[in-house]
Amino acid sequence: MILVTGSNGFVGSQIVRLLDKRGDRVRCLVRKNSNLVNLIEEQGLKCDVEFAYGDLRDPESLKKALAGVKTVYHLASYVHLWYANPKEVYDINWTGTRNLFQAALEEGVDKVVFTSTAAILKGGTKENPSDERAVLGLGKMAGHYARSKWLAYEEAAKYTKAGLPIVTVSLTTPVGEGDYNLTPPGKMILDYLNGRLPGYIDTVINYIDIGDVAAGHLLAEEKGKIGERYILGADNLTLDEVFGILSKISGRPKPKTKFYPALLLPLGYVSQKICQYVTHKEPLIPWEGLRLGGKPFAFDCSKAVKELGLPQSDVGDAFRRSAEWFYSKGYAKQGEKR
Repeated sequence: MILVTGSNGFVGSQIVRLLDKRGDRVRCLVRKNSNLVNLIEEQGLKCDVEFAYGDLRDPESLKKALAGVKTVYHLASYVHLWYANPKEVYDINWTGTRNLFQAALEEGVDKVVFTSTAAILKGGTKENPSDERAVLGLGKMAGHYARSKWLAYEEAAKYTKAGLPIVTVSLTTPVGEGDYNLTPPGKMILDYLNGRLPGYIDTVINYIDIGDVAAGHLLAEEKGKIGERYILGADNLTLDEVFGILSKISGRPKPKTKFYPALLLPLGYVSQKICQYVTHKEPLIPWEGLRLGGKPFAFDCSKAVKELGLPQSDVGDAFRRSAEWFYSKGYAKQGEKR
């Protein structure tokens, strides 16, 4: 039996699909009020997939979900860069991960594939990309999301030493179809398609096809070394290059205005506080997003390619599928497609 947390999310649902196709018995940890559209409507599950209702913040529900489980894919996380209540970010990403690791250790799980983020690493430039060794300290994290994920990674290191077999995969920026809950890169694509993006930050970001991310998780289960970290990524692209790709797909012109994070950060911080305490709506560009976007985010992913066999599909095609999916679901205005 395989347990997948975050199974109804952008990446998690793709992993469930692959496990289902492989013929595994899969148990999906979801909350009672979870939106299951990614699993039920999109994936067309065929074999023995069951649901366990629980929450990372409820240790007893985790014990029940892990009964008889030999492999865990832990993806459940608060992934957005804006939050009305920062404590919730830590409760889910840090304490919730610790709860899961403890329950998995007590159950005697054979392997845990833990999904982390490359946002806790020091990104490099196109000319000099970073790799798994570019570890930053807690004080260098850009905000609550990054801090909570850094603390969760520390828990993975502690539990590995305690005897829990954990392999960590650090995601860069997945792109593709099925982003129902709008991850930050999905929101950027959608805002561009709908003409709501006045400009962009001149930086470089590593992108990867969502299908390759899912495949990379299964490869980490099969070939990953306990205690090791693998960056799941592919192409390092400037945002100007990204909007060039999207412009060819949509017919829209590329944004012309380049924003400089140092000038926007004070305004972004004030906007964040107004949204947090007054409007309770997400700002157009979250303050943490500005802090992350102000630094290059290029990575060398050759370790995952060589040791795991991570696929490196055409990222341009992933952007095309993402845009087409947003159009087909009515997220983007059909009239804007040319």
